[in-house]
Amino acid sequence: MLHWIESALSPEQQKPFTRLSHHACILAAAGSGKTRTLVHLLAADLAAGIPPSGIIAFTFTEKAGEELLARTYMLTKQYLPNLSLEGMYVGTIHAWCLQYLLAQPDFYSLAAVDELHVDALASRLYDTLHLDKAYGQPYPRAIDRFLADLEIFYNENLTFEQVPSEIKPSIVAFFNILQNNRLVSFGGMVRHAIKHLEQYGPISGLQSLYVDEYQDVNPAQVTLIKAMLPDDGKVVVVGDDLQCIYNWRGSDVKRILEFSNEFENASMFRLSINYRARPDLVKLVNNVAEKVELRDTEKTMESGRESADYRVVHWLSSDSDDEQVASLVDIVERFAAKGVPWNRIAVLLRSVVGWGRPFVDALGAKGIPVQCPILSRGGEFINEFLLPVFDWLRSEHKEPRNEMDEADAEEQANNLWATAERWIQTANAETQFWGGINEWLDAIEEKRNDAYDVRGWLYGFLDRCGIRIAPTDHNLMVGLGIASQIIRSVEEIHRRRLERQQRRTARGVMSEVYFALLRNQNDFGESVPIDTEADGILITTVHQAKGLEWPIVIIPMLSNRRFPVRSRSHNTSFPDEIAGRYGTTLEDERRLFYVAVTRARERLFLLDPVQHRDDARSIFLRELEDTQVINATGVSEIDPTVWQLKKEELERTDPAPLRMALSDLLIYVECPYQYGLRRVVAIQPSIGEELGYGRGLHELIRRRFETIEGWAPEILGQQVNQHVNLPYMSEEGEARSRQAIENRIKKLDELGVFAGQVESELPIEVIMNEGIIHGIIDSIQINTDGSVAVRDWKSNIHDNFVSRYERQLQFYTYALRLRGRKVSVADMVDVTASVEQNRLVVHEVDIRESVIRKLVNTLNESLSGIQKRSFTARPNPVSCACCDVYRICSERYANDST
Repeated sequence: MLHWIESALSPEQQKPFTRLSHHACILAAAGSGKTRTLVHLLAADLAAGIPPSGIIAFTFTEKAGEELLARTYMLTKQYLPNLSLEGMYVGTIHAWCLQYLLAQPDFYSLAAVDELHVDALASRLYDTLHLDKAYGQPYPRAIDRFLADLEIFYNENLTFEQVPSEIKPSIVAFFNILQNNRLVSFGGMVRHAIKHLEQYGPISGLQSLYVDEYQDVNPAQVTLIKAMLPDDGKVVVVGDDLQCIYNWRGSDVKRILEFSNEFENASMFRLSINYRARPDLVKLVNNVAEKVELRDTEKTMESGRESADYRVVHWLSSDSDDEQVASLVDIVERFAAKGVPWNRIAVLLRSVVGWGRPFVDALGAKGIPVQCPILSRGGEFINEFLLPVFDWLRSEHKEPRNEMDEADAEEQANNLWATAERWIQTANAETQFWGGINEWLDAIEEKRNDAYDVRGWLYGFLDRCGIRIAPTDHNLMVGLGIASQIIRSVEEIHRRRLERQQRRTARGVMSEVYFALLRNQNDFGESVPIDTEADGILITTVHQAKGLEWPIVIIPMLSNRRFPVRSRSHNTSFPDEIAGRYGTTLEDERRLFYVAVTRARERLFLLDPVQHRDDARSIFLRELEDTQVINATGVSEIDPTVWQLKKEELERTDPAPLRMALSDLLIYVECPYQYGLRRVVAIQPSIGEELGYGRGLHELIRRRFETIEGWAPEILGQQVNQHVNLPYMSEEGEARSRQAIENRIKKLDELGVFAGQVESELPIEVIMNEGIIHGIIDSIQINTDGSVAVRDWKSNIHDNFVSRYERQLQFYTYALRLRGRKVSVADMVDVTASVEQNRLVVHEVDIRESVIRKLVNTLNESLSGIQKRSFTARPNPVSCACCDVYRICSERYANDST
């Protein structure tokens, strides 16, 4: 083992490196350094000569994948500086499956749909799938049941014959509709990849496959892993049996405990030293773990830290919910008085929507900032403004026939205005509100095509009402992000042309948006990624807190039916032998409690509101009390030293370097606030009918470059039909666009641009001072003297975007020069102008060293700004003109002509 790996790891972390077995399972306790171990395992493979293309590492989330890859880059830069990691995959299973499928001829032009899209699709296809008959429920009541059944079908990788007869026609029809329309769900990605691998064989050249959070994989994913692996490939899985909390997604703790039964010649290793928590916390955690029935009994957590001189675990029992809330506020205020930042305190609940409201309200009443968008301004905005507006837009407003009708209409209008009024921030508020909503309603009633642009109309309406997002209004920002993602899913599904499916009317789409917001805002709102650095006390679910940590953790509502919740069955159409573990049991709740208590580093507070009702208290508290790990106390009785934390105790532990797409970073360069709105809180911009045109043109250009001989007219037509998909257009519009792309490829061929030696779709990764930047170069032309010309292809070049395009090409030049390649020129081609002028129209970019050095400094400063969460707005005519969300930005350039 290389000395730089050995010196960075503890003795127990080193053991997997010297194993003799082919495969390995690492059971890692919470806080035991599994990410550090995994990073060094990847580096060890690279140091041993395994090519990056021979290594795949699966993570549970995209964020975890970015962190793992970034840490690996930084480590190899230090010890293996001449090694490129190009070709190594680190990311989620679903992202790998999609990447794999898109490279196969059978799956060209495949479009991925997420869980919100699938929900919207089930709603659109309710009648087609005969869900009313299958479940005996009218629209939209059967959607949740159908989606639960569909998830089991995918998770368990079942055949159609294994699906219960009453729902089989619906499952089969849904599967076929997806396939016929080039759509693929997350579950479908895995299923199609398995089928293709089983037909054509495993991944050639794959030597090392790593799977993080292996306790959370489902049977389909295990089948995929086996299908991917060649005979000589090795699998190393990492996880914690005690943190298996996604049984409702198909996970099974037996997978990790019985790893050697599925993979022969496998060793088991254990990481048991917790470097995160104080010894008293570890003692409590071990007591929780001992009550878990199905677990690894050989792994007992030990603390790698020194004991504190005071109690770090506190149990506060109150007489009522109100007293419990008051105790929590008291705890927060005492820490704040000692200088503890708000965002170093997390309140973890079994359900935020179910039991978070009293805490949000009480903290807010004290002027304490709270990060809990679904129960704060963000959720209020959805319920008080968006839902009533969409309810109004989905309803028919006929001319009153008599005084009674007129009175009813007036009452409805008054009710809408009453709930919306407090959000309007403009002069002549009522006039602007009704003027805007009536214009929108006219577009719907006139059946205009632009009425399908729901987000476009919404953002224009919000602008007219003066509702714009301010940098200080974080909860409203996140709330609009939640709503816009739900609206996007409905809009994209209902605007899309589906084979043999009639598109809903614009009013029907408004109805779909309304019901989707009702159905999904709570669950989706609870599942949005946590912003650990946003200012405010975080109130979130235990599920969302998994993988994170805070100096101070408060877990309230520890009473029966709140935590743990009552055991319940899987509530699906499948028999128990298939779906039994999809329910919720006390064992599952105990694992969840284990996750909750392991999030704390310095202080843990356990709160219950049933002081004099032992039988109503959470069983978890009763078990801990029985073993004398905790004793009830009051806030006033706690040692004053508990409230003060040292600076090093409040700092983030070993923050991960950033890994960012160049396109995202260039948005930050233009305006950090736009980056925050788009990439941090995920506000979704409106889309045009032409979505996919530029991607289709790029795809055809790349494929033409890869073809030695020119395309005959019939071949060109086949390529265009296969790779250009514009589902938001009418069939006539798509036909015109395909013809336009075909004409452009033909003209470019006539202009001789495909002659010579070209490399296309070249990925780049550059390690900067403050992180890693990645991107893909459209193409580079190899000159006869060995130098290269960097070229980007644009369907059109818009003046407002020229600066962004130039920076992009300048950075590509920098990346290539770091690789030792001589770049003679960099330019972008305006394809449309080239066709119109019958000559190659190019925009040449300044790639002098002084210009590129300035850009590199700017990008390093931008990476540092993102790391420090500096999202100050930089409004100006150019940046605002190319901003996707300027209409809802309170900081935009004052000249509204932008």
